[in-house]
Amino acid sequence: MDKRFRVLAAAAIAAVAASCRSDRTQSRLPAPGPYQLAAPHTAQPRPTAAPPRAQPLPQPSPPRQAWGGPQWYPQGRPISPRWTTIVIHHSATDRGSASLFDRDHKGRGWDELGYHFVIGNGHGSGDGQIEVGARWHAQKHGAHCKTPDNYFNEHGIGICLVGDFTKVRPTPRQMASLQQLVGFLSNRCGIRPERVTTHGAVTGRTACPGRLFPLQSVRRTLLASSRP
Repeated sequence: MDKRFRVLAAAAIAAVAASCRSDRTQSRLPAPGPYQLAAPHTAQPRPTAAPPRAQPLPQPSPPRQAWGGPQWYPQGRPISPRWTTIVIHHSATDRGSASLFDRDHKGRGWDELGYHFVIGNGHGSGDGQIEVGARWHAQKHGAHCKTPDNYFNEHGIGICLVGDFTKVRPTPRQMASLQQLVGFLSNRCGIRPERVTTHGAVTGRTACPGRLFPLQSVRRTLLASSRP
């Protein structure tokens, strides 16, 4: 009887101890705080794609015949070693072409068109169109830049752009074609950028090719293209 009593007493004591451990564990938990409403869920805006960058407007390209080719080489002969400089002119007219200028020059008593090349402005010939004169095909001296020793006619390649550049600028197509032509001639004839000049700069007696003609831009582009 005593043995049974001792077993029941031990079981009762173990139950009380377990209950006390449970109470101590619960007492270590933080007390519940005041009830709080959860923050409402707000939809986050989707990131928007960056606006596309503005693309530069396409620049006009010179017509196909302006990019060089057989028509820029003399017919039936090599390019002469006589050429040491390039002289740029304007026509001082609103319109024109190689044939119109040829007729005008013959009317002045000259044998033919005085320039080696003419670049049109879209009035009388194509905008940016490069017309090759008979003098270039014959590798013949020019009749476009008179000096006492006639050096710039004997050794200068004459290029005339149609237009009056005391009033307006050359068209973008004219300038693109001029850069291509000057680059070709400079490369074939060994003409340095500083030897590309204008009628007025040589003689000092004319405004040709006008204050709106960008000679320095032509030289800079030629210099940049000639660097390795």
